[in-house]
Amino acid sequence: MLSQRLKPLEWVIVDDGSRDRTPEIVEGYSSKYPWIRVVRLPGSERVRGGHIVRLFYEGYAALKAGNPDYIVKLDADLSFGPGFFKKALDCMARNPGLGITSGISHILKGETLVEEKSAEGHTLGACKIYRVACLEGIGGLVEAMGWDGIDEIKARMRGWEAWPVPGLKVIHLRPEGRAKGLFRSGMERGRGSYFMGYHPAFFALRALKCLLKSPLDGLGMAAGYAGSLLGRKERIDDAEFIRELRSSQVKRLFHRERA
Repeated sequence: MLSQRLKPLEWVIVDDGSRDRTPEIVEGYSSKYPWIRVVRLPGSERVRGGHIVRLFYEGYAALKAGNPDYIVKLDADLSFGPGFFKKALDCMARNPGLGITSGISHILKGETLVEEKSAEGHTLGACKIYRVACLEGIGGLVEAMGWDGIDEIKARMRGWEAWPVPGLKVIHLRPEGRAKGLFRSGMERGRGSYFMGYHPAFFALRALKCLLKSPLDGLGMAAGYAGSLLGRKERIDDAEFIRELRSSQVKRLFHRERA
């Protein structure tokens, strides 16, 4: 962050009960750079979804910089080059309709950097850059699994664009699922798909594709979705959103819309 050609007005690091030297390291930097601050929380289980959004808002509430144009949500397991933010924000400045963007996730396989697979055009949840007007226009982030897909769909429903900056690389140092195991990670994604209101046929094909690629991941997805369905778990309370999502998914099933 210190090497960025375009530095943030403020960088708030939310420490969710770290047991290592994280607070000490951050406070050491913040004593030299007043725009770096740490918010310390008592700590809780590492859970994807709503918990991540709550941590994001803990940091957002602690901001002292008034009326920023852009807000960035970053995970701690990322690395990027010194031109990262300048390139991203230059892209947003050239396109006032771009409400959400990110870099494109890459992982190291041996000594080779390869792109991490995701849906085409999907902005990376680990690294989201929001135009504040867009974030406020969609009513903020939903505290649930799938939040990083819900925000994009809501943005497009309200006339904003959402896509990653072409060629803007982010190195993801701990790929999705590695921390918890593929089955548990898949279960979380299955529950998230249910919460978002995925079209059943679209979800079935998605889970099958994951099953063929990684059996534990695909089985976890199916189990998470089925468990939520049988348990009649809560779904997003937004019928317009679900209609838009399912309409898009049906078009994708028939190759009438790019992923």
